Amino acid sequence: MATSSETDCRTRNRRLLSISIWVIVAVLVYSAAWFALANYATQKVESVFDGDNPLAAALDCDDMKIAGFPLRLGLNCTKVTINDRRNGILGTAGSFRSSAQIFRPGNITWELDGPAIVQTANHLAATLRWDRMHSNISMGFDGIDSASTNLLQWQANFTEALTGATLALNADQGRVRLKRTGADLFAGMQVTALGIGENDDGPKLPNANLHGDLILLGQAGVLDIDHPEPLQVRGLQGQLNGLVVDMGEGRKLTASGPLTVDNNGLVSGTLKLEVEKVDSWRDMVIAAYPQTKDVARMAAKGLKALFMGQNQGSVTLQITNGVIVLGFIPLGNIPPL
Repeated sequence: MATSSETDCRTRNRRLLSISIWVIVAVLVYSAAWFALANYATQKVESVFDGDNPLAAALDCDDMKIAGFPLRLGLNCTKVTINDRRNGILGTAGSFRSSAQIFRPGNITWELDGPAIVQTANHLAATLRWDRMHSNISMGFDGIDSASTNLLQWQANFTEALTGATLALNADQGRVRLKRTGADLFAGMQVTALGIGENDDGPKLPNANLHGDLILLGQAGVLDIDHPEPLQVRGLQGQLNGLVVDMGEGRKLTASGPLTVDNNGLVSGTLKLEVEKVDSWRDMVIAAYPQTKDVARMAAKGLKALFMGQNQGSVTLQITNGVIVLGFIPLGNIPPL
């Protein structure tokens, strides 16, 4: 006859065996679910890379791997290539890394290494470098709800192949934000210590700080997860909200108002400009570009006349089919986009 201690021992062993079996089953189920989710993510990524993305462009992800088991789900590539045949754009960048916590799959972070090299069919080439590019994405039921991308210590060089003209930009930091607002797309931008140089010359103007946002009407579809709608520049309508350009020493310019792009790529709009320290803007431009002193002086005199002799005020910048007029002062043309 079994003793009480032997019975208790067998009971404990059965419980331990039962718990072990349930733990093994849970691990197997979790592992199967993780790999099923990884397979689904891979299929979604492959559809995006095949052209089902807001750019409607083919993307290549060299040595694509799904990683992060067991608590994260991530996609890694050693190199990214974009081929946008519709717009004639070809580009490459360095390694790509993304990650999402398995219990918060709607929050995704990703990083991209530089440099990025871009060539276009209209003979424009660009090289971009940065110390770090980091992005956060928040997903919803329909697709991306919001996304923000930060670049630290970035440089961009643009070269026009036919003329050899170059434009160099550099900044301490840049940030771009995208967000759904109903059927519209909110786009925000912030740049710190932006320097601009031309034709291998260093920046002639002081570094600028910029920030502002733009509402693109009816364009939220670019953030859809299934069959996103490519952003169509021609026919675009938007509202510029408070773009601020700060050149230091009190020189500040703020622009806001509606903008449109017609089917021929011509920009139109009516922007309210608020200008502070008109005389200081004039002196800054003349010091950087002495050959423009007559135009700069005339523009400053015209603005102060509109401002009733004051050194600051607001004026309307009218853009009609690409032709820019500031008050009564013609400034030039914007080529078709």
